[in-house]
Order: sequence, then structure tokens, then C-alpha cells
Amino acid sequence: MVYPIFQPLVPMSILPSSASHLHFLPPNNGFHPIFPNPSQSLKLGTTQCCAVLPCNQNNNVLLNDWLQFLQFSIGSQDYMLAKTIHGSLIKSGCEGDLFVDNNLVNLYSKFNNMDDAQRIFDEMPVKNVVTWTTLMKGFLKNGDVESVLCIARDMCMVDEKFNEHTCSVVLQACRSPEDRAFGEQVHAFVVKSGLQENVVVATSLVSMYSRSGHLGCAERVFGGIRAKDAQCINYMILEYGKAGLGDKAFQIFVDMLQSGLKPTDYTFTNLIGACDFSEGLCVGKQLHGLAVNYGFMCETSVRNAMITMYGQHGMVEEAERVFVEMDERYLISWSALLSVFVKNGHANKAFELFLNMIRIGVPLDSGCFSTVLDGCSEWNNLKFGVQIHGLTVKLGHVSDVNSCTALIDLYAKCGNLKSARFIFDRLRNKTIASFNAILVGYLNSKVRDDEEDPMVFFSKLRFNGVKPDGVTFSRLFCLSANQACLVTGKSLHAYAIKVGLEYDTAVGNSVVTMYAKCGTIQDAYKIFSSTNRDCVTWNAIISAYALHGEGNNALLLFEEMKEQGFDPDGITILAVLQACSYSGLWETGLYLFNDIQSKYGITPVIEHFSCVIDLLGRARNLSKAIDIINNSPFPDSILLWRTFVNACKLCGDLKLGMWASRKLLDLAPNDASSYILISNMFAEGGMFGEAAKVRTAMNDLKLTKETGSSWIEIDNEVHYFIASDKDHPQSREIYANLNLLKDELCWSFGNTNNLELISNSL
Repeated sequence: MVYPIFQPLVPMSILPSSASHLHFLPPNNGFHPIFPNPSQSLKLGTTQCCAVLPCNQNNNVLLNDWLQFLQFSIGSQDYMLAKTIHGSLIKSGCEGDLFVDNNLVNLYSKFNNMDDAQRIFDEMPVKNVVTWTTLMKGFLKNGDVESVLCIARDMCMVDEKFNEHTCSVVLQACRSPEDRAFGEQVHAFVVKSGLQENVVVATSLVSMYSRSGHLGCAERVFGGIRAKDAQCINYMILEYGKAGLGDKAFQIFVDMLQSGLKPTDYTFTNLIGACDFSEGLCVGKQLHGLAVNYGFMCETSVRNAMITMYGQHGMVEEAERVFVEMDERYLISWSALLSVFVKNGHANKAFELFLNMIRIGVPLDSGCFSTVLDGCSEWNNLKFGVQIHGLTVKLGHVSDVNSCTALIDLYAKCGNLKSARFIFDRLRNKTIASFNAILVGYLNSKVRDDEEDPMVFFSKLRFNGVKPDGVTFSRLFCLSANQACLVTGKSLHAYAIKVGLEYDTAVGNSVVTMYAKCGTIQDAYKIFSSTNRDCVTWNAIISAYALHGEGNNALLLFEEMKEQGFDPDGITILAVLQACSYSGLWETGLYLFNDIQSKYGITPVIEHFSCVIDLLGRARNLSKAIDIINNSPFPDSILLWRTFVNACKLCGDLKLGMWASRKLLDLAPNDASSYILISNMFAEGGMFGEAAKVRTAMNDLKLTKETGSSWIEIDNEVHYFIASDKDHPQSREIYANLNLLKDELCWSFGNTNNLELISNSL
């Protein structure tokens, strides 16, 4: 954050003699930093001379008070007045005076006319540090950081000294990780010149290190500032919030209050935005009260932060109350509440709010459209989403990359992959986020086509220069895992290493899952041992061992996870329960289930109950399974009773299975999968007549089960099969062999009357 240098610019002649050197450093002493491209010179565009208005009687007035008029023209953005003043100064022969020229460079910089600012700079016979810094600040304001760095290089080459404002401007120009090396050289000069205690320079150093991804360096610089001001503290709070370190941000705020500094509205805005940690809601409520006491609740930015904070913690009513109490509501306020409704699953409220925004004429932007489209995707509401699509076309937002990405995500998640590809193909500025959205459609799609193959599509995008990110690899690994394509998975793994994402935690977790689902548990463990671990990583490897029936190894990993300080979550417990179920460790699994809330503080959900019922069913303890269903919060759950019927099928307890089947069909009379499960239970128990009756009842109700699919990979080619499908080029030979298999099965049962039932089962 750079403080204004030249407002107002005071002639050096009126300063006390002792003040003339206050803001200037000793000579540069050979400070020649290495710029990103030392050989590059500042390329200037063709300049146009400033227009000079005809002289009139007002020129004398302008000349006498030119500095005040200059400041007025900048404040009011009156460019015509600025040019008039410049003309008067030229006519009076004032050009060439250092103080006048510095003000003119500043003038044109403030009006974003860098050509004229550069022309005046080039024609100045004498320059000082103020001149150089003013020009650099102008280019920085226009986003031309390359020119800032080039000017700084030229400044060093002529041994012009830097002051604290120069250092601050140059540090602000170091906006990318590639510029960090130059920023570090400026830092060294700052230390050498004794400026590290200057709060302006130090804040710029904190900013530079934060932008380059080195928050630790930013912390050290911040900790070394003795006399911190509110702006410096606000910035550090903001950076901690961005890094997800809300507890550290709050501690800085506490230190700020103890030191006697008064917080500003930006302090509360930044701090409330950082309240996304475990105790963030409690802290956020306290900050809400403090903001009221300090009188900052009238600030829109503070209220917007409050809305978002309450929404992050699921307190929708509180967020809505803050919104209702606002005197002025801008688009950002409406969008904040809309996002709260979407992220907390309040579909009706979100759509109602959006329609109300349209009704009262709130100007909509691409961010607002993206939010409501995300809601349509989340709730699979394609009908409303299509209407929003039409509105984006009408209001001219259809070409915006954010709106288009949200539309792609909508169509992909709703199964309309062709529409998603249609929008993507016509998107001018394709981004990896847009491609990642299409991958969702591939993950959910059961139809495979060479033209729609995600790997072919991914290869085309790579050759067009679109660089994949961690999300891309995570979803592609998920595709490979779902299809059990080990060759494709290994190729993706190699490419992820090549682009430097092998240490990305999300990518590593996906690789572990991919190898496990492709049957190579050793490779999965090898990746697990070498990757950066989080709770998801542990869940992935425990699930991998559970999937392969190695329950004891899964339990050992579970204990190791706790020893290393990772708290298990609901998914961890589910994975361990599955491991116990598949490995016959029912006593261990039941003990874990009973301790899930008291020991781990996790409220069991329906999936935990389903898993423990399956575990007890495999252990032939069906009476205990019934007790758990009846005592659970979900006594009438279709999932639990379907799991119990399957347990009866595994145990061969047809009597109890028939009783449970009636309960299941009462709960789900139109669920085809339940009828098929019951029919298969009877068939496995030899009750083919009862099985046939269930199939007949299903047919009478005209219930159809969702078509299943299977695939096999042979010589790097994946063959897909759908029930009753004859599109495969070898379908005639496949069905001929299938018919032979049916005949063998029927004759082995010794009852040809059951041929139709067995055929239907196959």
C-alpha cells in the first residue's frame, strides 16, 4: 500500500532548510539489481504534444494559482482545465523548472496519459527521485509493471537514489512469482539503507512476499515492524484470511487492540472474511458485536462480510437478517445473500431472490449469473437453468467466461453433454476451469463415444496450449479409476509428474484411489507413502485396503492416522466399517460404531447405519441388525431395509427375508431395484416360483431398472457393453456364447421350466 506522495506538492523553497533532506536516502552506493530482462529498454509509444489553448485574460489567474487549479483538475477529473494550465505554464516559460515539471508528470499520470507524462519526463533537463518515482507510479496505476521495472533499472544505471516511496512503488510492481528475485534485491537494499522499520516500505514487502506465495517471509517482515499502523495490520489480516489462517488473523487483531490502535472498517471486513476456521462462528459473532460498538455496521463492506460469514457456517437466517437491515443494497450484497442460499441448499429462496432482483431492476453481472447457475447445477434444475441461459444471451453475458463455465457445468451435471460441448467449442477464451466443468459430464455419463472420449478431448486441449491444473488431473484420475483403465491412469500419473503436480495433495489422493480401484494396492501404498498427507489421503488408502479385503491393514493404518495427529472424520469411520465388514471383523466394527459419537464426536449418518447392518448381516447377526434399524434416526429408510434384505439373502434366511421384503415394498412400491433384489433372494434360495411372481408383479407395474453397463480393457482398447445392446461389432458371437451359457446353467439346475427366469436374471 503506497501513500500519496505529491498531494499537495509543496515547493522545496518553502520548506525549512532542515527538512529538505528528510525523505531522501544517501547515494545509491552501487545498487544495481538484476531485472528480469536487463537488456530490455523501455519502449515508448508515439507521443502526442499536449494541446495548448489560446491565451486569454484568465491565463494570469491560472498562472498565479496554477498549483491549486492543478490539484482541482485532478480531483474533479477536468482534463480540459489541466491542459489549459499546462498551456499557461508553457506560455509563461515555466517549463524546465524541476518543481513544475514534476507536477506535470504527476498530472498526466493521474489522467492515465502516460505518453505525455513520458514525453515531459524525457525532455526534463534535471530530474530527481520525485520525478522517477512519479513516472513509475503512473505506469503502476495503469498496470504496466514491465515499464515500472524498466524505469527502475534506468534509475539505478544513472545512480539516482531510491527513497522509501520509490522502494514501495517498485515492490508493488513485483506482482508475479517470477518477479520475486528482483523484490528480494529491493529488500536487501531496504535493509542496507535502514528502511526496514518504515511502515510503508515494510507493508509493500509483506505484499510482495504474499503475492509470490511466500507467506512465511511476509510474516517475518511483519514481525520486524515495531511501529505498525492500521493499514499494515489490515493487510496482514487479509493475507492470513486468504491463506486460511483465520486464527492467526484474529490474534493480530487482539494485539492491535492491546497496543491501543483503533481498528477501521477494513479491519472488520478483512477479519470477518477470515472467520472460516473451526471456531470462526464464535469469533464472527464477537466481531459482529464489536462492529456495532465501533459504529461500523453502517458500512456496506462490513455487512457484506457478515452475510458471507454467517452463510459459511450455515446460519442462513442470521445472514438474511443482516441483509434485511441494510439501508443501501448494492449488487455485491444481493450476490452475497444469493450465494448463501445456493451453498446451503435453499433452492426456493435462491430462485425467489434472483427473480426479485430482476423484478426491482438490480443490475446483474456475470458473477450473479454464475452463482444462480451453480444453484441450478447443484439441484439438477435444467428447466430453470435453460431460462437463465436465455437471460444471459439477452443481457449480453453469454460470451463471459465465468457465465459460460457455469453454463457448461450446468449442462454437464444435468447429463446434456452435447450442449456443454456446444458452449465450450464457441467460447473464445477457453480456460482450464471450462474444461474441468465438462469433465463432470464425462464422469456422470454412461454413454461412450470416440468423439466424446475425454482423453482425446484432453489431448486436443493440451496441444492448443491449455495447461491442466490439479482439478483436471483429479477428475481424469477419477475417470480412469471408474473405468479401471490402469494404462491410462499410469500415463496421466507420468504427465502429472512432468508438469510438477506430483506433490499436489488433491492429485496424490486421486492417484492413490486410481491405483487401488485398478487393482494395484502396492502402487497405491507407494504413492501414499511419498505424498503430502491430509485426512483425505488417509481416507483414500484406508478405503483402498478395505476394497481389497485387507481389513487388518486398514485398521493398522487407522491407528497410525490417529497417532500422527489426524482426526478421523465421517468418511474415515465409514471406510473402516467397510474394511471390517469385508474382512469379517464384525466385533471390531460394532465396537467402532458404538464409539463413533462419544469418542470421535461424529454424528453417524445413514451410510454408517447401512454399513453396520451389512456388517452384522455378514456375521449372521440379523436380530442385532433389526434393533439398529429400529433405534436409528432412519427407521423407515429404503436404503437400510434394502441392505437388510440383501443381508438376509447372504445368510439364506428366507423367512426373515420375506418379512423384510414386505416392509421394503411397502416403503418403495415403485422401486424396480427393490423388486430385483427380492427376486434374486428367492432365486438363490431355490424358490423360483416366488421369484417369478416378483418379476411378474414388477412387469405388471411396468417398472424398469436403469440399464446397467460393463466394460473390459483389451490391448489398450476399452469395450463397453449395455444390457440388450447389439452395437458391438462382435455382438453376434457374444450372444451365441451367452445362449450356450444359459443352456448349461438351466440343465445344471435340472429344471427347464425355470429357463425364462434364469434368462431374465442374466
